[in-house]
Amino acid sequence: MKINQTYVLLIVITILFGCNKNLEKQIINIEKGKIGMIGYGSLMSKKSMERTLKRTYQDSVYLVHLEGYQRSWNASRSVKNPKKDLFYARDKDTIQIHNTIALNIIESDNEKINCVLFFITPEELAQFDIREKGYNRIDVTDKINEYEFIGGEVYVYKADKEHTYSYNLKENTVLPKGYFELVTKACDSIGVEFRQEFESSTKHLDKVTVLPYSAVFWVEKEKTQANKVLW
Repeated sequence: MKINQTYVLLIVITILFGCNKNLEKQIINIEKGKIGMIGYGSLMSKKSMERTLKRTYQDSVYLVHLEGYQRSWNASRSVKNPKKDLFYARDKDTIQIHNTIALNIIESDNEKINCVLFFITPEELAQFDIREKGYNRIDVTDKINEYEFIGGEVYVYKADKEHTYSYNLKENTVLPKGYFELVTKACDSIGVEFRQEFESSTKHLDKVTVLPYSAVFWVEKEKTQANKVLW
């Protein structure tokens, strides 16, 4: 009986240690002078990311999951201007645009989002900080599902309180179609499963006006002449 109990115990220990081994994260050694960056929206687009880099990106790219967050269309930016007002036409009516929205992340226990990990230099990071105006850069080195990191940090951008849309959507808030297509095309370029997971891990909007740039016009506040504008 003791032999059988010992045998069973050995099997249990083997299984437990085997499971733990499988759960171990792979290690990425971040090269000196490099910083990890997570893209979950427009930064998933290589073309968009390279516009900020002003160079062709040739470093490693990883498909990863960011734990403890959910993606949401609630980053907000005001388009109010002291010299002109923006409008679009709908149902024979003219509607003034107050805000545009974009993707953001919100804390959410037991949730995770699929995203892209790439690497840039500290000098390039400063340019991304300028690009992501209205977002705070936060350290998520220990929140990547698949990997552990040594030698450097991994960051992601999260909208600050002032630029987080926290009220009911109104017709004065629009989602630029060009931005929406940039993000979805980036997902599609990675693959069907990635796009499907993007949809399932993104908090959907009940009502939003997706507006092409060509549908927007502006009116100078001191004049009556209307003019076309591209955001």
